Amino acid sequence: MFYRNTWFRNMAVILLIILFLFAIYLCIVNDSTGYLITILSDRSFPFPILLLDGAPGLSQPQREYIDNIRYKTVALGMYFLTGVNISDARTYFLSFYAPPKQDISWIGWTYYPDDPEMEGPILEPLDNPFYNEPAPITSEHDALVGIYHTHNAECYAGNGGRDRVPGGKNGDVVIVGQVLAETLNRLGVKAIQDQTVNDADYTESYNKSYQTAKKMLEENPTIRILIDLHRDGIPPEVGKSVVKIDGKNMAKIMIVIGQQNPHWEKNNKIAQEIIKIGQEKYPGLFFNRITYASDARYNQFLTDGALLLEIGSQLNTLEEAMNAAEPLAQVLKEYLQK
Repeated sequence: MFYRNTWFRNMAVILLIILFLFAIYLCIVNDSTGYLITILSDRSFPFPILLLDGAPGLSQPQREYIDNIRYKTVALGMYFLTGVNISDARTYFLSFYAPPKQDISWIGWTYYPDDPEMEGPILEPLDNPFYNEPAPITSEHDALVGIYHTHNAECYAGNGGRDRVPGGKNGDVVIVGQVLAETLNRLGVKAIQDQTVNDADYTESYNKSYQTAKKMLEENPTIRILIDLHRDGIPPEVGKSVVKIDGKNMAKIMIVIGQQNPHWEKNNKIAQEIIKIGQEKYPGLFFNRITYASDARYNQFLTDGALLLEIGSQLNTLEEAMNAAEPLAQVLKEYLQK
């Protein structure tokens, strides 16, 4: 019996390693290796611990820890292979995400490197899109920052709650956007927020938010920074990202740039400057690496300074995300003053 259990155990470990290596291989052939490594390294995934399996002299707590890591590895392998998050039953159904048009649709679509936010089909033509050249500031009432939400339903489940609200309602991410707008206004930077629900039909989110963002710019042409505020969605096995600033735990901020936009390099320069200020004032608040989407626009063609910000993920708490609003507002204020 002992040898039989050992044999099954060893076979399971071998299959686990093969699964993980196969996931790496698929990421290589789909040109998403860098993105995969970024995700895992940014969250300090313990690769060396996988080599300890079966080592003699390990205590029971150590063995339990290794078993937990093994589970995480299997979960990550499945996620990158199929897009299925074993902790989220909704991802078992292909209709939950809009798969990419090219390549094998079920391979790694959730973190597809050319379109990590899954923009989906965009109805607005690429050849003659709306573009707002920021108008001169004439008074203190002119808006400088606009905030809207393509995925209004997104929530923070770090305290055991839901990671999104049903039925076309506003979730936690809209609360964070409201806190950010209020903080900017308190700091003397005129900011507005649009709480229009754009994701009642998830696959049409970006078509809806395009209309929302366009309307904001038409009514407030002085906007210098247009923020589509999200929270990231990652497998629980990856783990949340938190930074402590002034004694408070804060969700880290990631900036996503869509490159299917003739002005994307201007947005990219603005994002780099914002991150640079953030690293000087609040080290660790921003991910140093900008995430690029070569097949997506994310409404960023509408104006220079249109950015997609991911404040934390569903694994963070609402408090951690709200805590990040104050330093983010300070960073945006300093950037605008320059």
